[in-house]
Parts: sequence; C-alpha cells; structure tokens
Amino acid sequence: MTTGFCEAPLAAADLQTRETLVAWFRRTAPHLSVGLMAADAMAYGASVKTLEEAGVNILHYDVMDGVFCPSMTSGAGLVKATRTRMLKDVHLMVKDALDHIPAIVAAGADIVHVHCEGAVHLHRALVALDMPVADHEGGRKILRSVALNPGTPIEMLRPVLHQLEMVTFLAVDPGWGGGAPDEVLAGKINTFRKMAQEAGVEPLISIDGGIKAQTYPIAAAMKPDMIVSGSAVFKDGQTVADNLAELTRGA
Repeated sequence: MTTGFCEAPLAAADLQTRETLVAWFRRTAPHLSVGLMAADAMAYGASVKTLEEAGVNILHYDVMDGVFCPSMTSGAGLVKATRTRMLKDVHLMVKDALDHIPAIVAAGADIVHVHCEGAVHLHRALVALDMPVADHEGGRKILRSVALNPGTPIEMLRPVLHQLEMVTFLAVDPGWGGGAPDEVLAGKINTFRKMAQEAGVEPLISIDGGIKAQTYPIAAAMKPDMIVSGSAVFKDGQTVADNLAELTRGA
C-alpha cells in the first residue's frame, strides 16, 4: 500500500513538460496536495519546511476574494514568497480569474484551478494560463484545471475539454465547512469520465473538500489523481508526519 503523498518524488525529468508532469501524476495516484491555509499563519515558513521533510510534493493555496465566496485569504504575494521544491497548486476561488491570473502566473504557480461559476470568460482564462511556468528552464507550462462546485453540472466543461489538464470536483462549496465526498460525487466523476472519453481526452481528476482520515479512503476509491486536504494535516495534538500517516492509512 502506498502512502498517498511521498511515494513518487519529483525529479527534474518529471518537470520538463506538461506531458511529463501529467505522467508523474498518473504513475502513483492519488497524490496529496496539502492546503497551506490550514497551517499556523504566523509560521508558514516552518510549516512548508515540515511538509517537505515529510515527503509532500504538492502545496495547495486557497485564494479567496470575499466576493465569490464569503472568506478572504492571501493571494499571489504568498505564492511568490513561498520558497519550496513542492509544486505550487493554486485554487482561485474568485469572482473573475482573469483579473488574478497574471499575478498568480508571475508568482510561479504550477497548477491553477479556475471556477467556471465565477469566470465571465472561461475559455479566455484557460488561454491566459497557456504559458510557461515562471523562471523554469525549458518552458514547462502550467497545468490548467477547472473547478466545479457541488451543484454545478459537468456539461459546463464540454466546450473547454481540450484546454484542460485537470478537473477538480469540490465536495463542499467554496468558503464553507463540512461536506464530504459521497455517492453523488462519485456518480458525477464517473459521468465526467465517460464524457471525456467520448471527446478523446483524459484530464487528471482532483477531489477537494471534506477530506479527513475517515473520508480519504472514500475519495481514493473514486480513483482521482490528486486529493486536497489541509485541516487534517495540520490538526492539533499530533505531528504533521503522524497526521499524514493517519490520513492516508486506510486508502
């Protein structure tokens, strides 16, 4: 049984192109993307170091504008300030991603999720993300993802399927707590896979929301390529390493 977060360390070859990075995701999925917002805001640097030492490969940023969802968090400044070998996985929970994409790209994002519900011009947002990662030799491009709220139908994705490397299925609405991956989410993912197969594409799949030790196995059974969790990794009473082991033990 794999640990779910550090069994496939990133190598230079994995980062050369979009294709090699996508292949890395598929080799030993699911990979865990750890939400930095759940860490102590006064000690982000120490938390990043702890995650690296634990073997985590992907660092997740929740960027909220207080308009698209009720909460507000740090944005491109924090992404840019983070010095890490981990992939920078940025979830834009904002009114219109186009306004934020230039700064997020310049901050060195590796994966960017935009919401179709908040995008006035979804296709244009994906075009804007079709550019090389900042300061990366060889011109590897950002992995583009569209995120879907629980109540959003997958048909919203059909017109842009060929512009996607990933689709993120939320088990909870942005900015609210609770929620968990369930049978409804599983059915939604299965229906999407059929739609993608008919279109001749195979985007990576990510699940975000309500992931803790009890629900991680449920999400993993849906065979995603990435699972996002923050609070379960940084919960009090145990070390991050112990929390990571507990989180993925049942998968």
